[in-house]
Amino acid sequence: MNQENCPCCPNHCLKDNLRCDQGKEYFSNQGINKEPKSLNEQVISDLRKCGHLLHHNRDLDTKEFLYCFSEEELNELHELISKIK
Repeated sequence: MNQENCPCCPNHCLKDNLRCDQGKEYFSNQGINKEPKSLNEQVISDLRKCGHLLHHNRDLDTKEFLYCFSEEELNELHELISKIK
């Protein structure tokens, strides 16, 4: 039997015994016939993915990570994210 562990928090629960909302959302998004998300839900999901990636890759080379953005896009992204309080 192939047991899959959740990558969303330090507990790494089994897929069949999830204890956090992030894990439940992560595995619910794995389905092929999922309903389209609202824009708000998609933005929150994207921000969670970014936070997860950054949290688990603290030694990440920022230039390598952000290479696909122009300086203008980085400035715009910074302005948008800085509005979150």
